[in-house]
Amino acid sequence: MAQRRPNILYILADDLGQGDVSCFNPQAQFTTENMDRLAREGMRFTDSHSTSALCTPSRYGLMTGRYNWRSPLKRSVLPGDSMALIEKHRLTVPKFLRSAGYRTAVVGKWHLGLDWQLKDSGDDLESFGLDPEAHPRPEHRYGRNGNFDPQHLYEVEGLDIDYSKPVTFGPNEMGFDYSFITAASLDQPPFVFIENGQAQGIPTTFGGDQYHLDRRTDAQQQQIQKGPMVDGYDVHEVAPSFQAKALEVLDDMLEGDDPWFLYVPSHLVHGPIIPNEPWQGRSGVGAYGDFVLQFDDYVGQLVERIDEAGAGEDTVVIVTSDNGASGVAGLPALHAQGHDPSNGRRGHKTDIWEGGHREPHIVRWPGQIEPGSCSPFLISHSDLFATLAEVLDSGIPDEAAEDSTSNLPLWRGGDDPVRTDVVSHSGGGGFALRQGEWKLAFTTTGDGMDADWEAAHGGPATRYVPAQLYHLGEDPAEQHNVIDEHPERVRRMQTVLEDHIVRGRSTPGPDQPNHRNDPSGEWPQIDWMSGADEVRSRAKSQGPG
Repeated sequence: MAQRRPNILYILADDLGQGDVSCFNPQAQFTTENMDRLAREGMRFTDSHSTSALCTPSRYGLMTGRYNWRSPLKRSVLPGDSMALIEKHRLTVPKFLRSAGYRTAVVGKWHLGLDWQLKDSGDDLESFGLDPEAHPRPEHRYGRNGNFDPQHLYEVEGLDIDYSKPVTFGPNEMGFDYSFITAASLDQPPFVFIENGQAQGIPTTFGGDQYHLDRRTDAQQQQIQKGPMVDGYDVHEVAPSFQAKALEVLDDMLEGDDPWFLYVPSHLVHGPIIPNEPWQGRSGVGAYGDFVLQFDDYVGQLVERIDEAGAGEDTVVIVTSDNGASGVAGLPALHAQGHDPSNGRRGHKTDIWEGGHREPHIVRWPGQIEPGSCSPFLISHSDLFATLAEVLDSGIPDEAAEDSTSNLPLWRGGDDPVRTDVVSHSGGGGFALRQGEWKLAFTTTGDGMDADWEAAHGGPATRYVPAQLYHLGEDPAEQHNVIDEHPERVRRMQTVLEDHIVRGRSTPGPDQPNHRNDPSGEWPQIDWMSGADEVRSRAKSQGPG
């Protein structure tokens, strides 16, 4: 029988589609042996959702048990030089577990912002050979002074940071005893490893290929964004370096007596798509498939270490992804070879459609979860917090985990749903509400990268109104919009979402504040609400970090 306080290994892929994992997709053109084995030993969830179709917001939901759109970030993702998005007072999953006696560690991609210490002189453009006149700094800079509006993005990132000084608020302050991270994605600056809040070197070069990468297609599949870089940094060595570190940290945890929580947010399979040599050519469908198999091998090595140490019975292993597959993977070429990362669902990363946020999700807990089981019930990444609280038989404060529901009954084979609904969020900040098999999208497009590109090139701009209603049981690919046929259902679902937004929570408990989108306070994605102005006026400003 497993111990009362199990160890927890949470592995989060970056941009892995549900259809990339062969135990979810019988038509997959390669076999993910290690994840398939984990599924045979545990439970698959076929209706699991990240809170957002993008990585920063979905990670916020995972760490806090709170829908990401309640944070100051209402759309898009953070730049790598951003201040911390999670509020300093907020109880997070690692804080909660540490208070319960857990050792905690994170090894991988962070992408939730860090409170860097900045240079008194500001951006040091000249020393990196950049012309200040060619890079005018906006009045309100994205990721600075509490401002999380991407319309104020500054393309030159990270040159105002004093890398010799430690981060003042990051993973360690949010509950991790140990952290070894990059600030953001594999292709984003600053290009430096960060251990326990201290940059491992000072960037002296300005590396990379483009300021603004094409993330819609595979045209720049192996390129990285321009930005500050430490000498000798090799993006091809990031994945193996972090894998080695994760295994080292895991070995140390396995040798201790305390229960542990190891969060492994992998850099794979985000662009640049650069599988290392042992996996090149393995998948038969190109570099993206090879990269997926490299991630699968990483999963296998982590689980094998646990089992070899005799800790399998006492460890919950969870594997999932932060959002759907990216256009950088080369989706048309993959489809032509018979491989669909979205597993027959419409859309991909950033989209409000299912391909943007329906994730592969596997949980193994020997003695507690029936091997080879499968749950069809609706769950959210935000549910981790409440699930672990029930595992530990511990309460959650009213002001924490406002959108988290325990999945433990499902882990134990329950035949009843634990959720009545789930809210999803697009890259553009649009909403969708699921109730049973019904899904109502409050956008006129997919509201992802393709929609932004199309609007910029004369196509239709997204309008934020209840515009798409699908019955996923009858129409899993979201091809038949039946909104005009069910006006009463639309009104009921609209009322549910409005209540979730107004109350600041979707679970029982006292109302909580949403956060304001500074500097303007704009939140056009809720304009469909009759009380939108009041919601915006009541939103709380996070302020400078």
